[in-house]
Amino acid sequence: MKSRHLIYAFLLAFVLPSCKGEKKLAQYSEIYRECPATIYVAPLSDMSFRRAVRLTEDSVYNLSLNIAANQLYLTASDPLVNNGYYVPGPLASAQIAATESRSDKQLRNESINDYHTDLGIDAVLFITLHSWRNTTNSWSVEVEYVLRSTHSNSELMHVLVNATKTLPTDFKGNPIPLVEDKAFSDRYGCDLETAQRCRLVETVNKYVLKDLPSGSRTRQQRTERHIKAHPEYFTLKIHPDGSVELAKSEMQQ
Repeated sequence: MKSRHLIYAFLLAFVLPSCKGEKKLAQYSEIYRECPATIYVAPLSDMSFRRAVRLTEDSVYNLSLNIAANQLYLTASDPLVNNGYYVPGPLASAQIAATESRSDKQLRNESINDYHTDLGIDAVLFITLHSWRNTTNSWSVEVEYVLRSTHSNSELMHVLVNATKTLPTDFKGNPIPLVEDKAFSDRYGCDLETAQRCRLVETVNKYVLKDLPSGSRTRQQRTERHIKAHPEYFTLKIHPDGSVELAKSEMQQ
């Protein structure tokens, strides 16, 4: 009997760690209840620091951040569409933003029921780019995502992620870009440092937004609601070999 108890304890040691963390049904309960079909991506709020322009390098650095911020905004719709949601196109989104008289703070905190009654939008996604950091061969970004319902005005999702992309280095310590980095740089005509930032924010968008429950355009699998959801605060690491690691942030340790 004693040996049987030891076996049970041994099995629990393996089972319990894998069960930690909320399932999608719990973390996204409001989304499952409201079943939003159309999501509008509001203009990006870029709070990251810009250098005072004294040298050419300062202008180049600021331009790199501007391009990456634009890439963060433009690539947010793809994971949503792929996940079965309707997202207004760039022209429609620009028109919505142009006619909005409320401030970003008001949109994030006050009633946005009119987005549903006037435009048929079910939820608004707010993205805030908080900060950038970099070393010789790594680039880091902190991004916050808030999805608000236009029906109940409640938060359907709130995620904060710290992401880092690291490159291998040569014998002199210079970063060696990946094949995909070079292809991106050639395709869009940008420098390799800007390519690192752009590819980093694209990955962040994919990992955050693909975790949402499937939208109305995609048939949900029966097991989806019971899959472990991403933490609300997490770190994302793109290693030198291109592999991606997701871990719970120290804020939730």
